[in-house]
Amino acid sequence: MADSTSSMPVGATGAGGGNMLRITGLNTGLDIDAMVKKMLTADQTKIDQAKQQQQLIQWRQEAYQSIIKDVKDLQSTYFDITNSTSYLLSSNSYNNMTASSSDATTVSGKASATATAGNYKILIKQLASAANLTGSQISAQSGSATKLSDLGISGNISLALDYNNGGTAGSKTVTFTATDSSTIQDLEDAIKNQTGGAVTAKFNELTGQFSIQTSTTGSSSTISVTDNNGVLSKLGITDKTGTGNDALVAIKEPGSSSYIVSRQSSNNFTVNGVTYSISDVNSTNSDISKDKVGQSVVVDAVADSPVSISVTQDTSKVHDLITNFIDKYNNLVGEIQDKLSEKKDYDYAPLTDAQKEEMSDTDITNWENKAKEGILRNDDNLQQLLDNLTSAFNTPVVDSSGKSVSTIYFGSIGDNALGIDTSDDYSEGAKLSITDEQKFTDALNNHADEIMKLFTTTSDSTDATDKFNQSGIFQRISDIIDKNVGVIGTTLNSGTLTKYANLQDDYSVTGGSGTGTLPDQIYQQQLLINTLTDRMNDDQTKYYNQFTQLEVAMEQLNAQQSTLSLYLG
Repeated sequence: MADSTSSMPVGATGAGGGNMLRITGLNTGLDIDAMVKKMLTADQTKIDQAKQQQQLIQWRQEAYQSIIKDVKDLQSTYFDITNSTSYLLSSNSYNNMTASSSDATTVSGKASATATAGNYKILIKQLASAANLTGSQISAQSGSATKLSDLGISGNISLALDYNNGGTAGSKTVTFTATDSSTIQDLEDAIKNQTGGAVTAKFNELTGQFSIQTSTTGSSSTISVTDNNGVLSKLGITDKTGTGNDALVAIKEPGSSSYIVSRQSSNNFTVNGVTYSISDVNSTNSDISKDKVGQSVVVDAVADSPVSISVTQDTSKVHDLITNFIDKYNNLVGEIQDKLSEKKDYDYAPLTDAQKEEMSDTDITNWENKAKEGILRNDDNLQQLLDNLTSAFNTPVVDSSGKSVSTIYFGSIGDNALGIDTSDDYSEGAKLSITDEQKFTDALNNHADEIMKLFTTTSDSTDATDKFNQSGIFQRISDIIDKNVGVIGTTLNSGTLTKYANLQDDYSVTGGSGTGTLPDQIYQQQLLINTLTDRMNDDQTKYYNQFTQLEVAMEQLNAQQSTLSLYLG
């Protein structure tokens, strides 16, 4: 009898739930459901505690993810190379000089931070050119589709090229087999491809001339070609050697009354912080020649037409960029510092399901907001992040010999101080402030190149300490961010914060094989909840089976008493 009753269905009226009908208390008159529920209190308490602990870990994960999001926002705004308007590691971001040309079709200009503000004038006597072999007009002029066979060129072609591209010498024999369908374009492609672009060829459809030239300009660029089968003569080329030309210009800088002759190997060149891009000649009368390089020359300002390049200084862009960074950086640091120092009220624990059933949604929200306070108090990873950020600003930037890389240093005390410093209030974390606006403005006006060194210097050292010491301040910040949340464009990565918040290493059946990340902890807590739930279900089944056996015994006793009453009656 006992065996048959112990396997009776577990019902939906029990404390642990279920999906089968349970009939209880008919013979004993006991509220068995209530009794079983009370007997399972210890089991339910363990489950509630495990769920509360899991909830705390999940809130911790959410808090981490919120901080990671804000760190990545700072990263994408100021340390993304594709964001040219606010990329703090680019020298262009510290350039407070702008240049404009009176005739950009002849000369355009660009000023760097080292340029002197004022009006520059430039005359161009000669443009730089590549070493070039240009043939006479050939009879076929139907463009790049011209058949080589029309020029009498067929069979195996061999062009031995010796060239020097701005000091880089090379030698290559270009081979090509001309068929009836081969075109001049095919020959051009063979020359370019087989010399790796060091030498190119071009057929001018307007003039009907074929040319071979080096890829670089200047007098140090040379080319020499020998051929077989008279290919060059069939292309109209008689001169088989060529040399490039240097650009010849004369420049008058601010504060000077003289034009100084300069010889440049390229039509794009930089002199004293100003980059010139020349594209046309504007001097035919002035005495500008290679024999006058470095000397002043008399300029015929009437017959010639010098182009003016106006260089002006504007520090507002750099000033705004750095101050905007400080604001955004301080907001992030403040957020982290607040989380680290936020106290926890232990009177507010995560709510159990039973507690939530007795509360309104508003009360639940308010309670949980209080329960979340202090969730990241004294967090080791976040404290280490703040410590590293503080060190990035306060550690001097030096070269491999230990010498300062810049005449400007971070801080507020001394003549060469930048006028920006970290807070000396520990509760403020690594917050920044412009402590001396005058010093900061003076540094931007007069030492922009030194500020750039202080902030953007890079190190190729493989030693972590040396690399940190030899890296500019913003380069350090970028590296610290990469270390904590990963490089731009990555989500799941080995960054300290990202891995701890998002990466699950433990997928074992029993738990405990991971690296202790928050997803690992959540997973392991879920395994515990499952185990405790299974245990409570087993206890529930056991208790109901015991009460069922009591019901059967009472039924048998009642039946016996009824029979005895009949006999005695």
